[in-house]
Amino acid sequence: MDYIYDIVLNFHENYYEFYEWKSSDKIINIKRIPIYRVNTEDYLNIKNNDVSIEISSLPKQNKMFLITNGAEVIGLIINKNGKVIKKSSLILEESDDILQDKDLIKKVKLKYKINKINKNYHISRISQEKKLYIEKYLKNIDKFKDEYLLKYIYYEIYNKEENNLDKIYNNLYELYKENKNKLYDALKRINLELKK
Repeated sequence: MDYIYDIVLNFHENYYEFYEWKSSDKIINIKRIPIYRVNTEDYLNIKNNDVSIEISSLPKQNKMFLITNGAEVIGLIINKNGKVIKKSSLILEESDDILQDKDLIKKVKLKYKINKINKNYHISRISQEKKLYIEKYLKNIDKFKDEYLLKYIYYEIYNKEENNLDKIYNNLYELYKENKNKLYDALKRINLELKK
């Protein structure tokens, strides 16, 4: 079995399980896509890290394909240099259908290079999005130009006034490390207040 027919994929730069898909995602229907079976170590390295696959090690020169280790299936998109730029999980039913015929899938030895080890691959999509939102929000705050905003955020979170901007900024970063959800909720609430 070299191809899988009629499946849906949801490609992103990060790998998300199918139950983390959102209705706003661009889910695409694929009519035909090649599939390869690799060993579990290679599968997990490719799934969880930033990798580049040696294009010559692929039996077919497709930029989009599936790989499986016999227990899971993942969709990949690579660029012209073989760098994996997007990944997709499969919906459970389609993954199960493929895995029932796993012995028919051609085994290949993919040559690849790990560009960067991803230590946060076990973090959920929601947690990743919250983390990025907070980082972007705090990065865009200027301690001097946004003095009022910083004081407002601090009061909203701690229910007390503080005039020392360094202390406010440091406390926000400490809260970011200790309780991202509390900081995220406060920033979202403040954003809604400021838009009124």
